[in-house]
Amino acid sequence: METVQDKESVHDLLELTVKEYGDREAMYDQISRLSYEELLEQSNKVAQGMKDLGVTKGDKVGVCLPNWNETVIVFFASAMLGAVVVPFNTMYRSHEIEFILKDAEPKALYVSEQILENGNVETIAELVPSIVSVRFENELMISFRELLQSNDGKEVKKEVVDASKDLLCILYTSGTTGRPKGVMITHQSVSKCALAVVEEMQCTDKDVFLVPAPLFHIFGIACNLIAAVGAGARMVLMEKFKPRQALELIEQEQVTVQQGVPTMFLKEIEVDGFEQYNLSSLRTGMVGAAPISPEQMKKIRKKMNFHLCQSFGSSETSGGVTINKINDDETEILETVGKPFQGIQLKIVDEQREKLPVGYTGEIAVNSFGNMKGYYKMPVKTAEILDNEGWYYTGDLGAIDERGNLRLVGRVKEMIVRGGFNIYPQEIEALLHKHDSISTAAVIGLPDETLGEVVCAVIQLRLGEKMTEAEVKDYVSAHLAVYKTPASIIFTDHLPMTASGKIQKGKLREQISGQY
Repeated sequence: METVQDKESVHDLLELTVKEYGDREAMYDQISRLSYEELLEQSNKVAQGMKDLGVTKGDKVGVCLPNWNETVIVFFASAMLGAVVVPFNTMYRSHEIEFILKDAEPKALYVSEQILENGNVETIAELVPSIVSVRFENELMISFRELLQSNDGKEVKKEVVDASKDLLCILYTSGTTGRPKGVMITHQSVSKCALAVVEEMQCTDKDVFLVPAPLFHIFGIACNLIAAVGAGARMVLMEKFKPRQALELIEQEQVTVQQGVPTMFLKEIEVDGFEQYNLSSLRTGMVGAAPISPEQMKKIRKKMNFHLCQSFGSSETSGGVTINKINDDETEILETVGKPFQGIQLKIVDEQREKLPVGYTGEIAVNSFGNMKGYYKMPVKTAEILDNEGWYYTGDLGAIDERGNLRLVGRVKEMIVRGGFNIYPQEIEALLHKHDSISTAAVIGLPDETLGEVVCAVIQLRLGEKMTEAEVKDYVSAHLAVYKTPASIIFTDHLPMTASGKIQKGKLREQISGQY
């Protein structure tokens, strides 16, 4: 008898779940509910519609949508065709969108009405052969409704997918030098990571997942969407995370599993009248994608009264690498991100990438079935962090204790993680340096109790120039996604420099951290 463990193609996984739980509810996005049979049926119709648009195996399909039922349908429709999903943030501005479209060259792009505010539709139309509007109409686009209804009853042929080689998606990360990197992830990587989550968290078809993590993020895709499908569980999709609404949905839908970034849980327990919500259905959950302190972890577990565990992973590893075990003691759960999933190897290395003994701090390296295939069109960057033996060098600092638990220490890279979103200072700095009034700028992350970190920009203006904090924020938010806008602006006449003329960010952080 076939089991979900035998299925490594994402579409095969859905088909097997339909065989076992077809009449069960698959998802609810607070607009409509779909059973697994309906999800498969509508995915097949959209796949036929995309095929009519010229989308074939290996083609890219851009997805710039919130957590809607349609988003999930497009994912599985693309998987059926062997097409590669390229999901990205609905908050991206024109130049961010255009870079991805020029780099990935998708045959089709699915968008919400927000694209009319954030992007130049005429330019986008020149870059993509077919744009599909979802939940709105536009003369330059094909509507999703029409695409769904255009199916003439033909049975679309499912493409044969080599799960270990063929890509499910390309996820673009913010670029450390202003150029985002496309993380290439195979079907096998996502399905194996998702099923590992199911096994470790003992998920079944009786579970109900709350899905606040965006489906353009690996955490949303692997640890939520595909994990829920692999378990035959029900999903409650959140278009946008709102803490009070999350509590209402947990109570209303009898949610048993919530996966999210630390910010989500911290904001939930801060809701006025938190105690009035019945959260007794919650069984377990995973917190990941950003650091969380032991104190915060303890507070959430106590107030929400469920088995919340920590995890560690990244886009480059298709999500999960480690997780706290169900039977771990409280100290392990609060202070570590757990042990590797079965089949995944970890090691801590020094600057020469030599393995360090237990307890020593160094860079975390991962050898996993979830490791990416590489960065799209960037073989040199790929070779820098992925060696010939399959080890991925994360740029994160950690140590492995005597019981095999991973303890996170910090990051080698300067990446800022704000509420689960990765932000690279160089991208913001490059934009600030384009402003005529700004001479030099340095962007650093400052600790924040709720978001984990916030962006701080330290700016040296050109002689005789003036700018206000509001003007800087308006400038950044007009060009980049809102979450990349600095929370604080500090104007200075002097930035600490090395002898070679580089800004000493460590020293700068020390100078200002006491103020915030």
